[in-house]
Amino acid sequence: MARKTTPTYTLELPLIIPVWQQHRLEKKFKIARYVYNSCLGEALKRHKRVKADKEHRALLRDPKSKGRDIQLSEIRLAYGFSEYGLHDFVRIVQHKFKENIGSFEAQKLATRAFQAVEKLHFGKAKKVHFKAFDDDISVENKSNATGLRYANGNILWGEKPTKKQPKPKSRLCIPVVPKAKDEYAHLALMDKTKYVRILKREVRGKVRFFVQLVQEGYPPTKRNRKVADDETKRVGIDIGSSTIAISSEKTVQLRELAQECHADEKKLRCIQRAMDRSQRSTNPQNYNENSTTKKGRKTWTYSKRYIQLRRERKELFRKIAVHRKQSHEKLANEILALGSDVRVETMRFQSLQKRAKKTTRNKKNGKFNSKKRFGKSIANHAPSMLLTIIDRKLRYQGRSIKKIDTYATKASQFNHLTGEYTKKQLSERWNDVGKFRIQRDLYSAFLIGNTTETLNTVNVELCNAQWGIFVELHNREIARLKQLSSKILRWFVA
Repeated sequence: MARKTTPTYTLELPLIIPVWQQHRLEKKFKIARYVYNSCLGEALKRHKRVKADKEHRALLRDPKSKGRDIQLSEIRLAYGFSEYGLHDFVRIVQHKFKENIGSFEAQKLATRAFQAVEKLHFGKAKKVHFKAFDDDISVENKSNATGLRYANGNILWGEKPTKKQPKPKSRLCIPVVPKAKDEYAHLALMDKTKYVRILKREVRGKVRFFVQLVQEGYPPTKRNRKVADDETKRVGIDIGSSTIAISSEKTVQLRELAQECHADEKKLRCIQRAMDRSQRSTNPQNYNENSTTKKGRKTWTYSKRYIQLRRERKELFRKIAVHRKQSHEKLANEILALGSDVRVETMRFQSLQKRAKKTTRNKKNGKFNSKKRFGKSIANHAPSMLLTIIDRKLRYQGRSIKKIDTYATKASQFNHLTGEYTKKQLSERWNDVGKFRIQRDLYSAFLIGNTTETLNTVNVELCNAQWGIFVELHNREIARLKQLSSKILRWFVA
């Protein structure tokens, strides 16, 4: 019988610890890194054995079917390429370090390593990465009963005291003390803890540790959180690689995703050029006479200056990532304040990141068009992260994002007044709907918000009922956008 899952949320707090406890944590994380890399190496070996199997290769050439999938699964199990197969392997590795790493923590590391290689096995990733000495890493448990756990306001990790060893060398007892004015954290700590995760991060050049308590239930409601007057109100979203169009009964908006989180390209370019010069000067044996990198296995030596520059670059990207996530969290709260019936088109952002396959020429100047697509834009604005955050917040209410059928609805081509579909180029940003000139993305968001409950067609009656309000709000938004200094948003209304 499957175990019933309960709602879950995460509370993250920094750990304020003395130097001697930090040294013990460093030792545990060093062992965790070793365990993870061992599991990753073993999983790669098993993956290669499965790929080299003649029967496996023959089955891959057959047409897809349930029978074929069962046979492929049996071959993987025969070579021990499974999550539980790797758990058997890690049991022997963990036994050598049982004073510092518990069995459940080792199993979670093994699961993480298997999942990384599994993506490689099924073609969802190109390669896997072993954990380097200075990489960020985390260790978590499966439950809050033994090993790494939270009890009585403290994080406990290590062997329990005995008569022979009243104070085990590997044991840790770290108090978790949230700020006195942090009402949210104090309320969250009252819930039951499912399991504990400790993270090691490098912040501003210094190693810091954080604890994530995975709590059971729903997160406490913040006092300043705006809630929708009517949860059944619809919100239509047309999300792109860098912008988001929002349409509801109260507002119509076109916004740039994470507008304030752009990287300092000039500073980043200077750092990367300095890193390249340093790397070439300290490793001349790895380069040809024409400055290209030699093929084959190479050994690299890095100077102190190079390591310092690499840390600066890492810190630059870390700050951007933190600010981007905060920006998305705020935007998600603003969207949910409009309504809880959030509708969006299904979209594969991974396919938008890939380079174009066809080679084309520019009709005006005859030059070859660039094959680059939206990879950099998606990396900077992270549209998929925003949808994930909205869906997570909706699940606290027992809801989820409603994804409409993109190919059946064709929101960017549909005209609800005539009922006709008209294909448009990506550069065409305006639609002529009746006697009005409507911005394309805002109109798509309006149609997406007014789809039927089957999520595959537009409800024309609902569109007609709200058309007058939408046009008024649309005109206000266009007037606002034309006064902005943002080049991206002004291009959308040019």
